[in-house]
Amino acid sequence: MQLSLADIIALTGAAVADGSDLTLLVHGAAPFDEAESGDLTYFAHPGRLDLLQETNATACFVTDRFAGRVPAPTVALVTERPEHAFALALARMFPSALRPVSLFAATGVNPGASVHPEARLEPRVIIDPGVVIGPRAEIGSGSIIAANSVIGAGVRVGRDCSIGGQATLTNALVGNRVHLHAGTRIGQAGSRRSEIGLMHSDALAMPQIGRVIIQDDVEIGANATIDRGFARDTVIGEASKIGNLAQVGPDVSIGRKCWISPQVMIGASAHIGDFVCVEAQSGVGEGLRIGSGVRISAQSGVGADVPAGAHYAGAPARPLRRWLRALAIVERLTRGKN
Repeated sequence: MQLSLADIIALTGAAVADGSDLTLLVHGAAPFDEAESGDLTYFAHPGRLDLLQETNATACFVTDRFAGRVPAPTVALVTERPEHAFALALARMFPSALRPVSLFAATGVNPGASVHPEARLEPRVIIDPGVVIGPRAEIGSGSIIAANSVIGAGVRVGRDCSIGGQATLTNALVGNRVHLHAGTRIGQAGSRRSEIGLMHSDALAMPQIGRVIIQDDVEIGANATIDRGFARDTVIGEASKIGNLAQVGPDVSIGRKCWISPQVMIGASAHIGDFVCVEAQSGVGEGLRIGSGVRISAQSGVGADVPAGAHYAGAPARPLRRWLRALAIVERLTRGKN
């Protein structure tokens, strides 16, 4: 949908120069160096200031520091958080980008789906072809189950959810407004044994009897795997985001509004607090406790508990400043040898 600048200002709280034409319409979005007339964009890259002056966008979110560098006739939308404001506007302009629609533009249950007679579907549920829904499963109103997905026995999916194509959900309770992208695997058994190591030839695979609890407003990326609990439930907290190809082990607890990037591995029984950011390709060891507000830099290996509010990096992970000092020391030693 298209928005006027007046709409965008009301939505984001951005400020504009006196005399700006608030009736101007935007109907698209693009990076600032590729945007054309009719596009909305944002600028948050001081190192590319030369390219900002070449933008042809109708309007550009920008901080007050760079507002004077936005070329006419582009309207500078001044805000402290340009990227955040841009995301708000995009969500209003392209609502289906956040909530997928049926690939078949269908309503109701497609005849090609297999729904067990004991399953319960609320009104306005959309079930695409090839979907299998097991006994006692429940699907909330307004939810979409995409093609070839499997909803196992007793699984509950809340309202206004979207389950991507070829996803598998077993042993799971899913809240409202949850988005699971294509190929997610929720509630399967993880690899846990009665003893770890090759010295125990009679080590047993541990029976896992827990569930996966996914709270409201969670998003889980394509081909991510969330294992069911072993002795207790695996829990994903409200409004957390988990990236593509991430792996969450059994008995893990992830708090509210966490950001777990792609290819992150979280070991069994780890506890992640609220507002934690774990960047791409990092690993968190089994049973560790990560405090609230922690940031783990990309490709870190966390082998010990991390206190709340800390920023850790490296493998083994350590406080960011210690890691940077260690890198500097190695660099100096290397220069000396050369």
